[in-house]
Amino acid sequence: MEIRYAGHPTLGTFYVLAKEGRIKLKDPLTIAKMEVKAGVMPVEIHSRNGEITKVVTVQNKPEFGKVFDDVDIFVDALSLARSDLDTDKMPIQLVSTGLPWVIVPVRTRSAVERASGNASAFAEAIKPLPKDVVDLYVTSLDPIEKSSTTHSRGFSLVSRNVVEDPATGSASGCLGAYLVSKGLVPVSAVTRIVNEQGYEIARPSKIFIEVKARANREIDEVRVGGTVVHMMDGVAYL
Repeated sequence: MEIRYAGHPTLGTFYVLAKEGRIKLKDPLTIAKMEVKAGVMPVEIHSRNGEITKVVTVQNKPEFGKVFDDVDIFVDALSLARSDLDTDKMPIQLVSTGLPWVIVPVRTRSAVERASGNASAFAEAIKPLPKDVVDLYVTSLDPIEKSSTTHSRGFSLVSRNVVEDPATGSASGCLGAYLVSKGLVPVSAVTRIVNEQGYEIARPSKIFIEVKARANREIDEVRVGGTVVHMMDGVAYL
């Protein structure tokens, strides 16, 4: 199915468009706009001497959905224990900054590492969610790297199987908004968060998040981005 918005495909696509000259670069910052089901979203291409240094997607203002009291269905879906959660401080909540994700905060990195999708329980967990929401994002404020803020994993139900994403820009925006709204990280006018993901599947990534918020933690803007690596080229004959 078509999804409303995806972070990393956006970064890769605009990197390629700029590298091929389809988008003309203006150092140090070129701003393009992308139209997707989630709306019209700006994309920032940062460059120095014509070389792309990073790509950033400006996501939608966050929409905070349901806080889930029945956590057992999510615990079962991720093969975790109820004691891994601290729902008083960090409730499970549906958040969207373009694509909705269920944010599942846990106490420790060990719990994130132990998470494993149970397909039948996962299917039950997403039944009460809005249509087409099939994604759970497990995270902790217990990263591996000193430069990181969070350690996370993204799981989705695809064709009755649970799959894991090595790096999820859409979920990272939701995570940044969640952390700022709950005051779980030090909040300033621009809160910078580094989210590490993909370590458990040997695809480590670092995702850079910026959340602009007011003194009352009302969020005005969420930005997610990072460097892009050119992996391969190919030609398709139709």
